[in-house]
Order: sequence, then structure tokens, then C-alpha cells
Amino acid sequence: MSATDETFPDTIHTSPSASSQPARPATPPPPATPRVAIWPAAIGAGLAAMIAALLVRFVFGILSPAEIFGDRFTALLPLPIFARLLTLFGPSTKHIYYGALLLGQGALTALLAVAYWRLRAWLRSRPPMRPRAALADALPSYVEAPLLALLPWLLSAGILAPLIGGGFFGANLEGGVAGVFVSALLPDLAFALAFVTLLRRNAGTALLGDASSARGISRRRLLRQVGFGLAVVAGAAVAWDFITSGVGSVLGVSSPRRPPLDLSNIGPDRIVPPPQPIYGTWSDVAGLAPEVTAAQDFYYVSKNLAGDPGIDVASWHLAISGRVDRPYSLTYDALRNLPRVERYHTLECISNEVGGDLISNSLFTGVSLADLLNHAGIQSGASELIFHAADGYADTLHLAQALDPRALVVYLINGEKLPQPHGYPARLLVPGLYGMKNGKWLTELELGSGGFTGYWEERGWTREAIVKTMTRIDTPHNNDLIAQRPTFVAGVAYAGERGIARVDVTTDGGKTWQPATLRRPLGNLTWVLWELPWTPPASGTYILGARSVDGTGNVQTPDLAPTLPDGASGYDSVAVHVG
Repeated sequence: MSATDETFPDTIHTSPSASSQPARPATPPPPATPRVAIWPAAIGAGLAAMIAALLVRFVFGILSPAEIFGDRFTALLPLPIFARLLTLFGPSTKHIYYGALLLGQGALTALLAVAYWRLRAWLRSRPPMRPRAALADALPSYVEAPLLALLPWLLSAGILAPLIGGGFFGANLEGGVAGVFVSALLPDLAFALAFVTLLRRNAGTALLGDASSARGISRRRLLRQVGFGLAVVAGAAVAWDFITSGVGSVLGVSSPRRPPLDLSNIGPDRIVPPPQPIYGTWSDVAGLAPEVTAAQDFYYVSKNLAGDPGIDVASWHLAISGRVDRPYSLTYDALRNLPRVERYHTLECISNEVGGDLISNSLFTGVSLADLLNHAGIQSGASELIFHAADGYADTLHLAQALDPRALVVYLINGEKLPQPHGYPARLLVPGLYGMKNGKWLTELELGSGGFTGYWEERGWTREAIVKTMTRIDTPHNNDLIAQRPTFVAGVAYAGERGIARVDVTTDGGKTWQPATLRRPLGNLTWVLWELPWTPPASGTYILGARSVDGTGNVQTPDLAPTLPDGASGYDSVAVHVG
């Protein structure tokens, strides 16, 4: 019997007394039962499961198995690999990761279909099962579809989930046992029905004599295609790294890799007393980021692989719980009716690289976080605030940070409701901390006594997430070709709640530095725009760089560091060609 195809020998009839009857001409054996193409049916079933998972996700908002298990896989991914992927693909990393998880889901379900077919054929060939000649009798019926649909769930929830720390049948995964089951229900049913349908259709083609069309693709061809797909993914990563760092400089395209600066004359790392900011005459420089970021342009980063939670504000409420005397909850209208606080505030993602654009500044409106917590009566044993979000995200703030009078729960940005990607209906806004500590889609504020591990902390990122001083050059761009005439070097600087006291600019690769003109910031927790008039003295290539001194006198560190685990550091620099 073939490993992938099921055929059965004809029943042999014998007479009790063959010698007493006249010999009859031998009857030719019936034609062999045609082969059934198993791999096309298995691959088609895997694709059906992938499509069903996507449809359920985007139509009904139910998390897909790839999201639930992929979320847990990120905690198991070695940090060097995680950091390298983040460096290669930046904000696109999660989309590539999600696509790879979907492909993996499809491949595993296809392999499961083949294993089921082989096991079924083996069981049917064992006594006391009687072999049959008809191919139709050997095929699975739609009655078997529910059993077949249970297999992926049993393997993923019953075996894989415990192995990756998700608990028995996904008890520790997002949504628990019920959530894992519901997420797999329709994709697994689609898989089972597609497999039975395609298998029976292929068998029908074989019975009509079109055996060649039913052979489908062989195992070797499947392996070649899988290997080719993996090679494409790996090749894309290498190609992206090469293009963005090598070819870009040849073609004059901006590259994320910055030209080196001479750091032998950077001066002290702290200035005492701190310099006083220079707010001089300001010129509007083309290419400089707008001081206030429009809501639709505000930087966006999310852990969610396929989509963010859509919240019905009519049923939403914000719970204040934990180590408090009077737990309570607020509806959206009740939150908006509390005394308002309005403030300009800059947010930066901890994944923002040197010179990166994962930073924005807008006007936010909300209520005092400290007032919300104090109204519940904080108990003496509380030491931290654990904030929970609708997408399962959770992290902590030190109690002192949560009670900072500048910390807010906000619901408006630039006078409009928070867009769904930015945390509607409410999010946190905490001074001096990276975006990972400014939770979106808030559902609960829980006072705890310590020991809680946040989502990104569990995956190797810092617990503190204090913003590092950064300076970005917005104009000119790396490898720009400019004329030998007066121009501007301009950009933004940010140091969280420490503020910016001075921005220094070099136009000779770091040999000398001169202070730039600052624009008076919109608030104490915002970025600062800066500019320096510059006339290139001659044609040639110039390396420009920028650094900042924060309000406490600390000079921005020149030491290059990646974003993981506590944010990037180093000086931004660009090379310009004067002709």
C-alpha cells in the first residue's frame, strides 16, 4: 500500500471443489484502484485554515491562533535574534513575523492532514478491518470532519501550549482555554471540510481516468517549495540589510546607517551649572518636523500582530482595583465629566533608533491619574500601579510615578477623540517614560504590592523605560546633494521631563561644535525644535552631527547602543555633498 495513496486488492473467490468443475477461462483482474493525490488536498486545507483565521479576525475580531501563540513565542525568542530582526525590518518586523506564523500554521495543518490520512489508511488495513476494492469506501466522509477538526486544537492547545508555558489547553494564554478554543474553531472546521472536499474531488478525478491530473505535487516538490519560501524570507532580510546600508550610499539614497563622527573632542559629559537655553530669532525651515503632530501622523507601534482592539465605548469602563479601600469604575462619560487637564506632551517609542521617527508631539486632554487613584483610597501596602489594556497588554509604574501630578489618563488628542490605533477610548500619559509605559486601550488600573512583570519586560526589555536624551537631524538628509549657498541644519531634541538646555551642531565631522538656536517649547514635557544657519565654505562632502545637553546639565552620550533593552543612544549624523 502506498504511503500517501490507499488501494485495496480485490477479494479472491475460490470454489470448494475446483477439480470437479470444468476449467473456465481466467478472468482478467480488475484495474488497480487509482491513486488519490493527497498533498494538493492537504495544502489546500492548510490554505483554507489560514484564510478562515484571517476572515474571523477581521470580521468578528476574534484573535487568530497565530496571534495567540505568536504572542507567547516572542517571550521565548532569544534577545539577540529579536534585536537583529528589529534592526533589519524596524516597524515592519511584526507584520513579517505574523505572516511567517500564518505560513507556519498552514504548513503544520497540511502536514497534520497527511499524517491523519496515513494513520487512517494504516488502521483500515489492520485486522479485523476488511479490505475493499472501491475507492469511495476508502475516502473520509463529512461525518469525520468534526473529528479531523479537533486534531489541530488538541495538538496546539493540549501539547504545544504547555510546552511554551501557555498552560494546559492554553490556560495561561490570552483568553484562556475558552479563548484558544474559540480562536481555533472556525479555522479548524474550514481545514477539515476543505480536506475532505478536496480529497473526494481528487478521487473523483482519478476514477474518471484522469490519473495524471490527480497526482498533484510530490513530497519532494513540496519540500522544494517550502525550502524556496524560507530562502526567500531569509534572502529578503539579507537583501534589505544590504540595500539599506550598501547600495543606498552608492545611489545617493538615504541610509539608516550614519556616517561616523570624530568623538575625540566632545568635551565633558556634564556641565555645571547647566547652560541656559538660547531662544533666538526663529526661521521656518523646510523639512523640519511640525511642532505639533497631527493625530493621523502620530507615530504608531503595537504588539498586536493582526489588529488592535475595537472597543464599544457604550460598554467600556475603567476599573480602579487592587490594594484600595474603595474599588470603583468609570464609564467613558463619567471620565470625561471629571476636571480636565490639557497639556502638550511628547511620546517616544523605546524602539526608536538614533535619527528615527518613532516620536511625536501633540496636545492631549485628560484627567489626573493621581486623583483617580486617591479617590479609591490607596492602602499602605501598595507600591506599584499595574495598568491593564483591552489587548491583554499590562505593565507597571512605580507608585510615585503614578501619583506624579503630571501623569494623566487622556481621551483627546489635538481636541479630537483618540484614534483607535492610539488607545481609544483612554490611554496613559506619564512624564519622562518611553511609550511602553504609556498604555493604550485602558481597562483597569490595579494597585499592587510589587513583583508584577510587564509584557515587554518579560521579553527582555527594561523595567524602568526612562527616556534617554535624543537629538535628530531632520534637514538636510543623509547623502543629500546641496548647493554652496546659505542653508539650515535643523531638527528636534528631546530629554523627557529633564528638558533641553542646549543643542550643539558640528559641520566638520565632530572636530568643532557650535550651539544651535532653540525654539521655545510648547511645554515642559515636549520636544524642542532647533536650527543652525550654515553656509558650506567650499564644495565637497561634509559630515554633520548633533547632540543635546539636558536641563540637568548632562551631555547626551555619544556611545552607540541598540534599542534593546532600554532605548537607543548615540549621535545622529548625516553626510551631505556640496556641489
